[in-house]
Amino acid sequence: MGSRLRKALKGDRSLAYLLVIPAFLLVGFFAVYPFAIALWNSVSYVDLFTGERTFVGVDNFLAVISDPFVLSATWRSVVWTVSNMVLQVIVGVLVAMLLNLKLRGQRVARALVLVPYMVPAIVAALIFQYMFNDVTGVVNYLMQSAGLIDKPLGWLSNPDLIMITIVIVNVWKYSPFFTIIVLARLQSIPHDLYEAVSIDGGSWYHRFTTVMLPSIIPVVLAGSMFRTIWTAYDFDIPFLLSGGGGPSGSAITVPLAIRALAFEDQQYGQASALAIYASLLLALIAVYYLWQMRRSDKSMG
Repeated sequence: MGSRLRKALKGDRSLAYLLVIPAFLLVGFFAVYPFAIALWNSVSYVDLFTGERTFVGVDNFLAVISDPFVLSATWRSVVWTVSNMVLQVIVGVLVAMLLNLKLRGQRVARALVLVPYMVPAIVAALIFQYMFNDVTGVVNYLMQSAGLIDKPLGWLSNPDLIMITIVIVNVWKYSPFFTIIVLARLQSIPHDLYEAVSIDGGSWYHRFTTVMLPSIIPVVLAGSMFRTIWTAYDFDIPFLLSGGGGPSGSAITVPLAIRALAFEDQQYGQASALAIYASLLLALIAVYYLWQMRRSDKSMG
């Protein structure tokens, strides 16, 4: 009996290894291998024409942190990521709370909320390029008709407005991510908790602060961790709407700076060093999010 049990367990363990091996191979090929190549390139001078590498140590890292172009792109990335995260969380949570109410047309509204998230980035960029056009754009037309502006604004041609415009588009596209996860959490909250607060004489504010908010904080933190990483590395929306960086490079973030260093300046090593810097910083941010999630779980427990 004991030998047959050991054979069965051994068979299950072998099957588990066989099922996990493809995942390990995919992660190794698409994540570990590219990171290792980037790390090797970051300490080398890479000739893109011959493919030869010359070891230069930390020179690429020193060059990157002293480059005004990179520093400006880094600051824009910070503004880009923080503004996106704040607005996406606020919009996503508010829409989720609205959809959680028992209103007429709720099912249709829930389906429509998913549309921005499902639209491909290039399609969204093309649509908003027409909408924010200086001459024929519907945004300027509506704002002028409402008396909000006297003349058309250069949403994508003005260095002072282009980042605001791109943030608006990105918030429109990715806020549904928070709407989906927060709405799912709100619908899983037992109604007994709301009834208990109501019996104690609590208002809507008390139901929100004592039941809803503590329940959605772990979900928001988990979603924010992923969205922070994805937003910091977001390339398509900024690149497509700005045409590669916007007027005078006013919309160049770190991903666009990496592209410029690699393919325009032919500094592949410096581009890799900047990518390594960004990866390490985002890893630290992810650790911070995980720490906050653990604290939130302990407080709820």
